[in-house]
Amino acid sequence: MTHPVPYTVNDAKLNDALDDAHERIQRAEDRLARVACAHVAAAVRDVLTDHEPAAPFDAMHLRLTGHLGTDALSTDGTYWTATGEERRIPVGELFDGLLGWVNQLNYGNRHIWRPLCETQAVAGDNRVDYRLDLAQAAQLPDEVHTSARVREIRDRLAAATYRPWSVQEFTWNCNGATVDKDDPDAVHTDFVVSDSSGAKVAEVSVSYDGPEDTDTPAEDVAETRANAEFITRAPEDLLYLLAYLDHLAGAADAEELHLRGYCGHCGTALYTSIASETPTALDGSTQCKGTPGPYSIHFPRRHALST
Repeated sequence: MTHPVPYTVNDAKLNDALDDAHERIQRAEDRLARVACAHVAAAVRDVLTDHEPAAPFDAMHLRLTGHLGTDALSTDGTYWTATGEERRIPVGELFDGLLGWVNQLNYGNRHIWRPLCETQAVAGDNRVDYRLDLAQAAQLPDEVHTSARVREIRDRLAAATYRPWSVQEFTWNCNGATVDKDDPDAVHTDFVVSDSSGAKVAEVSVSYDGPEDTDTPAEDVAETRANAEFITRAPEDLLYLLAYLDHLAGAADAEELHLRGYCGHCGTALYTSIASETPTALDGSTQCKGTPGPYSIHFPRRHALST
């Protein structure tokens, strides 16, 4: 007896999702290691200035030590000044945050902290000492989603006019009358982009009748149409990409579902997310089951938010 398959699994998509999740974890761990390096530099400064960030101090390098069989690095508090003089932070001061940040560094994230160090010595007791360049460690690179360029993009997007934008296509003949876009008398095409209030945002056009006009009107009209669509979709596309960027960086979950309402046909709860504004059921379906009467014919239809 053959039984119907209760559900299907997209194995390729499942494997890709697992790989993607592991990659995100690795990127987060790498970033944490780099942040820890900056915190090590800050902790050395705090110890030497008694937590007065503006006070002068003279540390340029800090000894980090790796022991065979021990994953985490440690430090005995030895540091060097700009003139190369060797000094030592008192042992009791190491436990005021500094040692904890050093212990965040290990051979698993060696590719992050090792470029900031120079090897000082390989000791005979299965120990390797490194000199951490504190000035380099303190310069924490911006993440992409908090970089100056992305902030400028966010500002430009916020200052733009009302969304969504739309585009209209107008085709003209040589007498200035509008004609169908496929009309053989057409000589000029305008694409007008407007915001949601109706105000014009941009206009792009192509002429194809004069001696200085294009010799390939079909191709140029298609390219100009694509440019107009690009302009029209740019704000919504940027919003989506910025949300996804925040999602990847852990600043916000673009995939988190938010209840938008209920289907006016079948009453199913419908959700949207930053990544998708299409209302769907929790299982991601857009198909409405409906509530047909006992003698009615039920045709498939999409969920529709109840108003």
